Amino acid sequence: MNIKQTITKLQKALLHCGHIYKLNTYQFYSEQQNRLITGYRITEKQPYRKKNGEMAKKDVELLNTCSQVEVLKWFAEKWKEVNENEES
Repeated sequence: MNIKQTITKLQKALLHCGHIYKLNTYQFYSEQQNRLITGYRITEKQPYRKKNGEMAKKDVELLNTCSQVEVLKWFAEKWKEVNENEES
């Protein structure tokens, strides 16, 4: 199984438990490395109070990295936390 498949499985397992984390990818050109780099951003909707006092939700960035391995570790840690909280 490759890293991307494992990330997707962890993301779906967390979704099944009610934890919605969005994984976005983006690319940019690195002149230093003379190639395109893929970046990964994990976000979650969190409530906030608007200036008029109303409550709304907005995406809050939880992780921004160019390492797929870091993304995998982040999702694995979240999965571990969810399982520990359910056992308690």
